[in-house]
Amino acid sequence: MYDFCGINKKQRSYIMAIHPTAIIHEGAKLGADCKIGPYCIVGPNVVLGDRVELVSHVVIDGKTSIGDDSIVYPFAVLGVMSQDLKWQDEATMTGLRIGKRCKIREYVTIHSGTPASDGTVIGDDCQIMVNAHVGHDCKIGNCVVMSNLVQVAGHVEVEDFAILSGGVMVLQFARIGRNAFIGGMSGVGNDVLPYAIYDGSRAVYRTINRVGLMRHGFTNEDMHAIHSVYSAVFRSNEGTASERLAKVRKEVKNNKYAMDAIDFIENRSKRGIGTSKNAE
Repeated sequence: MYDFCGINKKQRSYIMAIHPTAIIHEGAKLGADCKIGPYCIVGPNVVLGDRVELVSHVVIDGKTSIGDDSIVYPFAVLGVMSQDLKWQDEATMTGLRIGKRCKIREYVTIHSGTPASDGTVIGDDCQIMVNAHVGHDCKIGNCVVMSNLVQVAGHVEVEDFAILSGGVMVLQFARIGRNAFIGGMSGVGNDVLPYAIYDGSRAVYRTINRVGLMRHGFTNEDMHAIHSVYSAVFRSNEGTASERLAKVRKEVKNNKYAMDAIDFIENRSKRGIGTSKNAE
């Protein structure tokens, strides 16, 4: 069923299986024990790590690299030229880098970066589910989950361990904090605080992501400290937001997660953190 399809002798010695209908362009670099299924197309500037599997009908082009032990499911299209109308010269595309042990499910599209950045980046151990899209120049951290139909526009940054539920849509240049959870069908126009739950047709802060944080080993003390920061931002009417943050910083200064939340608000957020609704 499988053959080497014109791969040179040096590569043949360590490639496990390539289906005879696959097209591997000259110049592509494949690691040890890769599996390339039926009707896959691998472009000339693509680099696949060890044990990468392309199940079938996968298109990978551009300056794309995929880390060891990742698997790409049928009809995914990775690394092609972006849809940014400012950059329509394929030669200027800055590429796509996907980390190790990622699962890219059916019909996912991830576009190459433009000269506006050093490329689109997906971290290690990410799962990007059916029909999701990641636009040009995005920076996706490690262990991120994007459920079915998530649509992420260009230049978005998603920090480690964030979960985007089905149908979430994220506006350009937004940032989603680590360990955040966004409810299904939410539109994200502002930045999303780390360790928090956001949802709604226009996503707003609800409360801290208690279940997710417990699963990752956060203590009650950690969660209380984070909650104190967000309560100071959203629930207190005393003074300005800056004054409230200054006050709560003194209370939580020994907790690294609470201090990270403050840093996100003061330094990493560019679109603002939006409003809250029914916040606890």
